[in-house]
Amino acid sequence: MKRCVYCLSECPDSATSCTVCGFGGVMEKQFENCLPTGTRLNNRYILGGVFSKEKVFVSYYAFDTKTSQRVKISEYLHERLIYRHTGELIIKYYNEKCLAKGDREIAAYYAHYKKLCAASEKSALNFTDCFAENSTFYFVNSIDNGTPLSSLIGNGKTMPFSKAIQLIKPVIDSAAALEKQGKWHGSLSPYSIITDNGKTVSVSGYTYPPKNVYSPFDAPEKQLGTRECGSFTDVYALAAIIYEAVTGFLPPNASQRAQGRELKFPPKFSEHDKAVICKGLSLDKNERYKSISEFYSALKGEKSAENKLSRSEITRRITLSFAVICFLTGGVILLNNYVIEPYKESKQSSEMVSMLQTTLPDSPVDPWQEITNKHPDVDFPAGMNPSFADLYAANRDFAGWISIPEMNIDYAVVQGDDNKKYERRDFYGNSTSYGVPFFDFRNSLHSLDRNTIIYGHNMRRDDKIFGTLEQYRTVDGFKKAPIIGMSTIYGDYTFKIYAAFITNSERNDDNGNFFNYVFTNTTDENFANYIAEVDKRKFYSTGVDINPSDKILTLSTCCYDFSDARLVIVGRLLRDGESAVVDTSIAAENPSPKLPQAYYAANGGENPHKNDINLFND
Repeated sequence: MKRCVYCLSECPDSATSCTVCGFGGVMEKQFENCLPTGTRLNNRYILGGVFSKEKVFVSYYAFDTKTSQRVKISEYLHERLIYRHTGELIIKYYNEKCLAKGDREIAAYYAHYKKLCAASEKSALNFTDCFAENSTFYFVNSIDNGTPLSSLIGNGKTMPFSKAIQLIKPVIDSAAALEKQGKWHGSLSPYSIITDNGKTVSVSGYTYPPKNVYSPFDAPEKQLGTRECGSFTDVYALAAIIYEAVTGFLPPNASQRAQGRELKFPPKFSEHDKAVICKGLSLDKNERYKSISEFYSALKGEKSAENKLSRSEITRRITLSFAVICFLTGGVILLNNYVIEPYKESKQSSEMVSMLQTTLPDSPVDPWQEITNKHPDVDFPAGMNPSFADLYAANRDFAGWISIPEMNIDYAVVQGDDNKKYERRDFYGNSTSYGVPFFDFRNSLHSLDRNTIIYGHNMRRDDKIFGTLEQYRTVDGFKKAPIIGMSTIYGDYTFKIYAAFITNSERNDDNGNFFNYVFTNTTDENFANYIAEVDKRKFYSTGVDINPSDKILTLSTCCYDFSDARLVIVGRLLRDGESAVVDTSIAAENPSPKLPQAYYAANGGENPHKNDINLFND
């Protein structure tokens, strides 16, 4: 027996068309690099035919043996990076550069879709599973049965405001579930909402990237890229859907509205309801509802819980008032720290990202010809990645990039002649308290040292630079972002998080002891001793191992447990042929991490490691 590639029903081997659905297409159609029909994945899913094949993902129909339902399975199979040998399941990469990029993307996508599955558990979203296999990863969507919401609204058909809210309540719940995971849907519309018997049963059509053409349900910031989007973008789409439901017509798209097209409501339409929809459809995202819950509370005519002053909000308002008073009385320093410098840092970070050049690994055109024409006076290092050319031309100290998307870390990294130059300077050498992430001046960029070190400030007032590394103090923080992407101007690298710990930078803060985590090279024996010391100090184990021949990345930032404390994150370089997927389920807390004496002096308690001998003294 074989299965129909469309409905996945079992058919006799001799059948030329499906005996259940009548599908008469090719029963065993093959696509280049795709898995063959009948492949079993995750010991659960039986693949049918290819549903769609795009640049990065290929999607298959599949049969879920656990639920006996048809599903759609999408596989990461980047056509410019990956291929398969005939008859094999494991993916291959065209070259080392493709391997580095592919591993980073797999890790990021895997973490991303894990969150979408978590958001789907208690909502109408249709992500049901995510798993790693065949050196790549897969995510699973249910196949929706029903009719799109577009068949129930629009074309002059209207419904009461209260009924429209009731109809899309499952969609609002889904958007709220995404918001809790730090995500947003990006493509909510009557076409992505599936109904059955007049009730919403599923939300599909998830698409994070912005579109090139406005639809009536697209907020204007989508044209500016994902960095400008968020839950407020979904608020716009939800308000547009409600507008169509209650007026019977599509709202003008954002571009048309910017040119003067107005929203129109039925006569005697409630002024309150009109105001809520108009605010949800504000072209300025700063004037729109900031969260899904705030929008839903407004729809119901309630005061959002978010509008109640929490302690943090009271503190924020007091701080803001104090800033105003200081400004009025000449408090220029406070204004600079909390307004001017944050603005400059955000603007400069965006500029750095925009200066990155995207080049295909198999591009037949030599990019250096165009680069040297553009920068005739710059002597670029041999073997340098051309993607970084504009950044290097802007500052010869530019040395690489650090990326942890889940932690909002995406920064250029420099390297000065010492470890002081960029502590209080920005990328262009201007004075700033933010500084800029920088490699240890001793580190080699051509080939990684045993320990590559990047320093950055912990800007806890707005979590910029390395401020979000604080989240790595907990197992949940590790699970959120188990992978670090790091590049030098010569190569791209992926690191798995191994440990997070705090330590002292002054000997008198730990009974005369100083743990030297900022060495660059050492012997295999000393390196093993160093890892043993890290194991004593780490907040939790991650399940990632380190061998004597491995190389590591160390992220160092200040923290505030005691004076001159340091928070340290250690990552282990991905080995050749190793998957970038990390099984975060086996992470376990360390019941008694080794902490400096100053920690106990500041926080109380006895130091159980007071007489412990340091194994590593390099």
